[in-house]
Parts: sequence; structure tokens; C-alpha cells
Amino acid sequence: MSRLLLRKLALLIVLVPTLHFLGAWYAYRQQGFFYPPKEVSTQTGNGFNVSYEFDDRPFMTHYRGVLAAMVDGDLGRIERTKVAEYIDDFILRSAQLLGVAFLATIVLGLGMCLLAISPRTGRVSPTMVTIFTLGNAIPGFFLGTLLVLGLLYAKRSGWTNQLLLPVQGYSTSKHLILPALTLTLRPAFYIASIGASLLEHEFQQDYVRVAKSKGLRWRTIVRRHAIPNVAPAVFASLGRGLQMVVGSLILVEALFDWRGTGWMLFNTLTNSRSITFFNPLILALLLAMTGAILILVDLLASMLSLWINPLGRQASAGRG
Repeated sequence: MSRLLLRKLALLIVLVPTLHFLGAWYAYRQQGFFYPPKEVSTQTGNGFNVSYEFDDRPFMTHYRGVLAAMVDGDLGRIERTKVAEYIDDFILRSAQLLGVAFLATIVLGLGMCLLAISPRTGRVSPTMVTIFTLGNAIPGFFLGTLLVLGLLYAKRSGWTNQLLLPVQGYSTSKHLILPALTLTLRPAFYIASIGASLLEHEFQQDYVRVAKSKGLRWRTIVRRHAIPNVAPAVFASLGRGLQMVVGSLILVEALFDWRGTGWMLFNTLTNSRSITFFNPLILALLLAMTGAILILVDLLASMLSLWINPLGRQASAGRG
């Protein structure tokens, strides 16, 4: 486990600064400056003429200054507002959305995994195979779009007087339901399909037949024998599923206008009217944060998988 931890931490140390540098470099190439242009007033015969001065120093000169300021705890400014103060609310909203989506992914994925197995045959039911295939094939944001269209159609057809759920915004807890559900569905289908196939294979083993012949109840076989054997692989798939949640955050927040860091990153790259449009400070920070979250989620899932696997713990202890 110590080697795994060291490898992931080394990846974190290398990848996060690399993403920060590439984000700042790309934005600088597109926009050409790190800080907002300075407003300069010059007096003319007709009054004052306002113009703007752009800082045309080389990129590395800017970047070294940014790193030095970050060491002192200064992330820079957007106009007159500190970046740290500007981005606080966006981080909080994304944390709320990710927290709900993570929990729902785990519960829904593991729940569908257990429900997919037929107690009589020990195999995945054909209906659930079809559902898993469709769920894994359709992108998450497309599922979200279908949910939105379904709600709009229900209102337009007169089935409901108003939308059952708000499709955009972030002001109330109801606004959280659709984006969280959209983030959850595809990763949950992925986890459920992996776990169900592992359980199906486990239920065809001889020890399960022996346990059935001794009269053990189905729930007892599942809880005491099958689940402990497949748990390490399921936890590994759980890490991949949670990474899929983080990877879909940008499109889902943009689709539902959920004002989090994903929405901010989308606007930074696409909305020329936004004050963060190709802002190197913001783009570098958001890319670094996203990379760090992906690595930390993978590290947590890998450590849980190794910890819950007795063979993995023994092998790790032997290497130590």
C-alpha cells in the first residue's frame, strides 16, 4: 500500500503543476496577458481619451511572477477582486454537487448490481443486461438532455401545470436534483454492470452450489461469501465510476447552468463576454484542481480496494 500511495502522490506532484503550466500557457497564447489591461487616460484638445495598455512581457516572466505570488498565498485578481474570493462560491457549489453525485453513484450502482442477479439462477437477468448496455452506451450529458426534454414535454402536453423540477439554476436544493442525477446515471450503470458480471461468475462456483445444498439462505451466501470475494474488483470499478463523475462535471454544469467550477471552466473557454474568458490565472487553477480531484479519487478507490483484499495486503506486507 505504501508503494501505491507513493506512486499516486508522485503522479499528483507531477501532473498538477503540469496542468497549471499548460492552462496558463494556452490562455496566454489566446489572450496575450495575465492581468487585465491598464486603463490609461490621455488629455487631448477635446477632453480625455481613454485607452488600454497591455502587458507584453514574455510568458515565463509572467508565470514566474504568478508562482512567486502563489507561494505568498496570492492567486491573483480578476479586475479588482481576488481570485480566491471570486472562486469560493463556485468551489462550494461544485463540492455540493459532487458530494451528492458520489453518494448517489455508490448507492445506485451497488444497488443495481445486487438487484440484477436472479436468486434462482445466479445469473444477470436479460432485462438488466439490456439496461446496462444502454446505460453504458449513452453519454451522461445526453441522458441529462433527455431528462430536460421529458420535463418540458410533460409541461407542454398539459400533464403538469409547471415543471416538476427546475432545469436550470442553482438557488435551491431542487436545482441540484437533475445535475446530480445526470452525473450519477452512467457511472452507476458502469459500476453495476462490472459488479453484476463478477457476482454472476462467483455464483457459478462450486462452493456456492455446496452452500445451497446445505440449505444456506440466498442472502447469507451473498453477504458472507460472494460479496467479500468480489469487493476488491468492485471498489476498483467504483474509483473509475467516480472519475467519470468528475470528468462529466463541466458539460453537466454548463447544461443545467449550475454555477460551479465546471461551469466557470466552460465559460472561460467559450464565452467571450465573460470576465474570465481565457484568463490564464483562472484556467490554470481550474485545470490543476480538476486533475488533483481525479488523482485523489483514484487513490482513495485503489487504497480501499487494496485494504479490503486480504491477498493484496499480504503481498504488500511481503514486499515491505
